[in-house]
Amino acid sequence: MKVTVKFQNNEFFASANINCPNNTEKELSFILNNDLVITSIFGENITYQKTDTISPTFRSLSQVIKVTGNEPIQNITIAYCGSVQFDLEKRKNWHNIVTDDFVSLSFYSAWYPQEMSIDISIDKVIIEDGQRWFVIKGTYNDKNSTWEYGNQGFDPYNIVAYNRALMKKVSSEYMSIYFLDDSIALQAEKANEIYNDIVNFYNGDLFQKINISTLDIACAWPFITVGGAYRRKDFMWCTSLGNSEAEISWLFAHETAHIWCAGADTGSWEDWLNETTAEWASLLFALKNNDTNLFNYILQPKIEQSTTLPPIKTLDGTRPDGVHDKGTVLFYKIYNDIGFDSMKKVIRCFTDLENKNTYGYLNALRKNGFSHVADVIKENLEK
Repeated sequence: MKVTVKFQNNEFFASANINCPNNTEKELSFILNNDLVITSIFGENITYQKTDTISPTFRSLSQVIKVTGNEPIQNITIAYCGSVQFDLEKRKNWHNIVTDDFVSLSFYSAWYPQEMSIDISIDKVIIEDGQRWFVIKGTYNDKNSTWEYGNQGFDPYNIVAYNRALMKKVSSEYMSIYFLDDSIALQAEKANEIYNDIVNFYNGDLFQKINISTLDIACAWPFITVGGAYRRKDFMWCTSLGNSEAEISWLFAHETAHIWCAGADTGSWEDWLNETTAEWASLLFALKNNDTNLFNYILQPKIEQSTTLPPIKTLDGTRPDGVHDKGTVLFYKIYNDIGFDSMKKVIRCFTDLENKNTYGYLNALRKNGFSHVADVIKENLEK
């Protein structure tokens, strides 16, 4: 699928070409953000209709579109337009916005056709009017003044673009930070220092050593000021880097830990494994540096909230509220029993798993001499 997009007046105009020459089905379905307007779908002898409205996991309310043809559908072009602006009150379009100076589009808004009934092997986005923009992780084409982006990992259509004339950048060996607001500059300098320390602790000490690519960080401030952060391979999105050293440290310690602390099902209760181990990587970083302020900054709110949260393991298998918190507090009890060095091994047992789920994790703990830890976890999953 190739999506061509142009940004104008806080909206975008897009054309998604889906080429599937080996498809043998006469029907094709996909979802698209419910706020977007489909102006046409071009194809040979095809019709289309909206069949449903759904709320897909982690994403905005979306329309379900069904395309029907007289012959197998092998090439169609979907033209659509509109905006996917973040709305905190309505809790939709997280991390997404289109303005004259800053654009952020991602998987979370379903701004492009998703959940198609056919497999897509090649993903590409073409951003028009490219001389105005700088696109993070994009490649600029001088000949036709466009940016090309695609196949960048978990979010193949994760577009972050800055007004080229206004964008600012702070770089070091391990990271490049992009922003528009001058208030980010001092944060960026501090973040460079902290990130180096985190990488040195994580990579080869706490976790298995790997090659760490330069991290590109896109700051959305002041266009989006709430919503946390996320990381995909060597790209990270955040509102800002933080107003204090503790806030900056936690942001980078947690998101960087997800390079290793990942692989469990994020759409179910099993996500407690990804989040608990990432939080405890952050806490171990604080302990390694004897940073009591950072340790309390991360842990204390979770202790206060944990008693009101549902169990880690839900009856229906869904992802519970407070998935970052309940497991973190449970692991604090374990840490108090076993100490720093053993806690490192407990976290490593998860990141070294081939198939990452709670059953496999408990077995790995027992095989590595942590039967007591496995028993404590098992006893508390449904409390």
